[in-house]
Amino acid sequence: MQIIIEYVLIENLIINYFILTLSAQLFKIKAKFWFVSALFGSIMALFYPLFSFSLLIRIFSTILVSIVMVCISFPIKSFKDFLFYGFGFVFLTFVFGGACFMFVSWFGDLSTFIITLIVFVLFLCTKLFLRRLSKKRALQSFTCSVQIQSGGRVVEEIGYLDSANVLYDPVTSAPIVLISKKTFSKLVGEDYIYYLLKKDKIKKLPYGHFVNVGSAVSKGEMLVFMADKLIISEKGKAKSFDHTLLGLCLSDFSKTLNNSGVLLHSELAL
Repeated sequence: MQIIIEYVLIENLIINYFILTLSAQLFKIKAKFWFVSALFGSIMALFYPLFSFSLLIRIFSTILVSIVMVCISFPIKSFKDFLFYGFGFVFLTFVFGGACFMFVSWFGDLSTFIITLIVFVLFLCTKLFLRRLSKKRALQSFTCSVQIQSGGRVVEEIGYLDSANVLYDPVTSAPIVLISKKTFSKLVGEDYIYYLLKKDKIKKLPYGHFVNVGSAVSKGEMLVFMADKLIISEKGKAKSFDHTLLGLCLSDFSKTLNNSGVLLHSELAL
């Protein structure tokens, strides 16, 4: 019986640690005293098999234990924080508990090692999902709708506000908005490669010229031309810029930046 209790204690300790870690990642905070909190939840889990509690009491006690664990590990400054952290923690608790129950219902009684392995895989998958979700939300917070009008053409693209874009035209000192190769083709009506191979063609573009974007150890030129108008829309607000300089970016940034076709200059933030 002593060995079984030790296994149950270790199993619940690992599960509680995973839930605390994922909760901290979900809330973007750092959990404190996680071992004390996880150990408390594990010890309380040992009492459930010893008593024939009704379903209502088991549900209430599980929620109460979760509340205590939340109070131990998370910084609660208001009742709103208490409800927010508590709901998230209880939700993840049911996710792990539901997964274990599902596998037990499929395959019958499983060893502690198998249950721990299942929980570990679930932990990795959930952690990866939360990381990708956090990255996607971060990207979305810097994206907006961009309309570019040039030579009678109107192109709608997803724009990304790039604080690292501090390129200026050396002649006019105007900010340069970077566009992808695909966006360039939509605006100009021709493939970008023709303008790079036959540089005399840039005279057909409004204020078309090349800007040096190289460093002290390497040389590089960027094709730059002027759009008639650029309109940035975000959260119901819109801002229009006349005669905006666009620079052709040869690197493919659209896939890594939420399918954005435009890298806005840091000076053009709404």
